[in-house]
Amino acid sequence: MDSWLTLLPPALSILLAIATRQVYVAIFSGVMAASILLSKNVLQGIANSFNAIADIFQSSSSVKSLIFILMIGAIINVMKQSGGIETLIYHLTRKRNIVKSKKGAQLITFAFGFLMCLEGVGSMMLIGLIGRPLFDRFHVSREKLAFVANCTGAPLAWLVPFSGAGIFLISLIMAQVENGLLTEPPMNYVLSALPYQIYTISVLLIVPLLVLFKHDFARSQSMSEAESDNTACAVESPPPTSIWAILLPIAMLLIPILVITYSSGNGDILAGDIASAVYWSGFISLIGSGGYFCFSQVKLHRYVEWCIQGMKDMLPAVILLTLAFSLSRMTGELGTGKYLASFVSGELPVRLVPASIFVICVLISFSTGSSGATVSIMIPIIIPLAVGIGLSIPLAIAAVISGAVFGDQSSPISDSVIIASTAADCTPERHFATQLPYTVAVALLSLMFYLVVGSSV
Repeated sequence: MDSWLTLLPPALSILLAIATRQVYVAIFSGVMAASILLSKNVLQGIANSFNAIADIFQSSSSVKSLIFILMIGAIINVMKQSGGIETLIYHLTRKRNIVKSKKGAQLITFAFGFLMCLEGVGSMMLIGLIGRPLFDRFHVSREKLAFVANCTGAPLAWLVPFSGAGIFLISLIMAQVENGLLTEPPMNYVLSALPYQIYTISVLLIVPLLVLFKHDFARSQSMSEAESDNTACAVESPPPTSIWAILLPIAMLLIPILVITYSSGNGDILAGDIASAVYWSGFISLIGSGGYFCFSQVKLHRYVEWCIQGMKDMLPAVILLTLAFSLSRMTGELGTGKYLASFVSGELPVRLVPASIFVICVLISFSTGSSGATVSIMIPIIIPLAVGIGLSIPLAIAAVISGAVFGDQSSPISDSVIIASTAADCTPERHFATQLPYTVAVALLSLMFYLVVGSSV
């Protein structure tokens, strides 16, 4: 369909996401609009929109992605409920005496966020759980802890190819491969896009830089009082749980990924089957952790309850990804990207396209507060656009992710702002106000980068 009507489904999704803040309704409305256009019949199109969602489950790669995200939620909740966090704090502050200063407390907290790089929410929660007693003990503000959590969560998740966000991105790119627009494996595009993710890289680097320059955020009176109250709550006596309660699930998740990708790639990890690796590693981690906890006197039914609750926590992400797959497939059938490519190639110089993509994604994500929604809406449009005008695919993907992460991290309605402030026990208003100058500065730097890089393509 070579018409402006092909822009209607994604445009409707974007406008409804901004106007209603209901991302699920917005994306499903786009699916329904696309189905109606393809069917050329309103009633038939509405019926086919439900079938389009069901058709997603005929794709093995899509189903594996959805199951893996559920397993990530289960693993996170297992580590939380098992008491492994309390044991870790005891080892850091008492038994090993590793953390001795403000600088050490912030850097070790930042480093532990990388252990949960597979899922942004899990990373922020882990930073909050570990950081609160450490930051309180060395009188570092809770606003700073919220900033550390938020700068680590979504940015790190989108940088790690085998994270939940990474699998999300790979799945969206795979849809374009199946549509015949791309010829290389999705992982090649994801890895090639990493150097161009200037916002996510820069906002990660700003955390240790602020620590090294001993810069802290101003503390509110309520936060100062909370620190005084909570300093005495640090773990003083050895907790009953072993340190393996937190290390073992992570190790059994990451090590199989490396082994399976190495084996499937005949010695080349990057050439391995990453999708299958992360899928099987999730089962290995859950089953292995279950065996460990049952051996450690945790009842089997209790462990199963932990897993089920963790999976329930991830259901929103699973629903969003299912809808995103449907919208991606249907906009591909409509030829939305091809039409937009022909329009942009005639109206906008190619050198300005990377910066324009970044700005558009900033506006969408800041308005909706969701990086996942922004990426799911824009990737099916931007990849065909980049192919049509001869723009670097990795550069276009990176511009989408960078713009999406800024809004996810900075918007006052973002779940990341709420989760990071909750994890740090800081009000969302204080967190939003104290971090915004830094994220805006990094966004402006990123815009300049895309303008410069765009001029060289």
